[in-house]
Amino acid sequence: MKVNLEQLENSRVKVTVEVGADKLEEGLEHAYRRVAKRVQIPGFRKGKAPRKIIERYYGVSVFYEDALDYLVPQLYEAAVQETQINPVDQPTFDITRLEPGEGLGIEFEVDVYPEVQLGQYTGLPVEKRVRTVTDDAIASELEQMRLQHGELTAVEGRDQVQEDDYVNLDFKGYLDGKPFPGGSAAGYTLRIGSGQFIPGFEEQLVGLKVGEEKEIQVTFPEDYHAENLAGKEVTFAVKINGIKERVLPELNDDFAKDLGFETMEELRENVRKRLEEAITHGIKHEMENRLIEQIIDSSTIDLPKSMIAQQVDYMLNQFHTSLLYSGMTLEQYMEQAKKTEAEIRSEMEPEAIKQLKRGLILDAIAEKEGISVSDEEIEQKINELAEDSANPEQTRGSLESGRSRLANMIRIDKTWDFLIANAQVTEVQAGAEDAESEAEGK
Repeated sequence: MKVNLEQLENSRVKVTVEVGADKLEEGLEHAYRRVAKRVQIPGFRKGKAPRKIIERYYGVSVFYEDALDYLVPQLYEAAVQETQINPVDQPTFDITRLEPGEGLGIEFEVDVYPEVQLGQYTGLPVEKRVRTVTDDAIASELEQMRLQHGELTAVEGRDQVQEDDYVNLDFKGYLDGKPFPGGSAAGYTLRIGSGQFIPGFEEQLVGLKVGEEKEIQVTFPEDYHAENLAGKEVTFAVKINGIKERVLPELNDDFAKDLGFETMEELRENVRKRLEEAITHGIKHEMENRLIEQIIDSSTIDLPKSMIAQQVDYMLNQFHTSLLYSGMTLEQYMEQAKKTEAEIRSEMEPEAIKQLKRGLILDAIAEKEGISVSDEEIEQKINELAEDSANPEQTRGSLESGRSRLANMIRIDKTWDFLIANAQVTEVQAGAEDAESEAEGK
């Protein structure tokens, strides 16, 4: 077998394969055994007609399709092994020669993983924007914990709806006097002031009494995702079934004990520690982003189109999943945003390219610097992650089954550490508002 490799644009290659008459004959003989089972030749039982007889009736070309189905995957795999290319997609191919008694020629074209020409990646300048946990940030976090552990209790001493009440109600929506799909519910709980319903709905519930029924008018926004309702005025018949309010616990030792701590001070210290860890992670993440942007700008990577398309596919699937969690399909989003899937994919492409370059550069640096991961490091990481989980044994089993993925994660982390350790770091004191923002986004 003769193999020739030619570099094309955008990390695409052409691999030319030539094989002799013997290999082609192997394919034709394989094809004969398959074709013989399908054709009916007078005087012969199905599957028993000699090859020469079939060729006389149909011509030798009757075997070509099955012969190629047999030979092409073999020859492509052999060519990949010989040229040591790393394909990222399925190849296309053209038959350049097919002559029984002479041989077979095939041209494969396929996208391959791109070569990374690294620019400067050590000695790069980067700011370390230092910030500390403030008392206000701790107080804000504790208040959020209070809200999360509040209990809904029936309101006593009044029967009128107020702002921030949790109202149980029945409602039925009418457009032009007729009920419309999705406009009705019974026993629905709604916090007044949450903005969960269309503008004007919640405000008109304030002041209503338990057991009271009322018709209210609202207008759907012009950009509402359902075109039949967008900009339309509708009527809702509502009935208030009950009113509850959220009662928040006091920030004291009893509250701390409910969360597994001995004292409020111990809980406060735990909150401080978690916020500090979040800020430390955020500072490192900022430095990583600033460093990788510089490295990307100075490096050369010729990304193949199929690789970009695959990354966009992944991002689009992730986006669709996030939409489903929020109760919306991709089709509904496109209708509301007035965008086609092609437009969404086009918008995602720059980020897809950035993510691909980021990963390829980190891998190239790790390779060049000999950054590797030992079995001991993998075991240590498995133990850490398992101990921090709610179900250590289940987590451990899951991590053990994905050791290669975990090893790659550790290798990337070590590469980031290498880049920061070899950068020219300048510490800059960030404002208090940055620290609080960091804590909120942890």
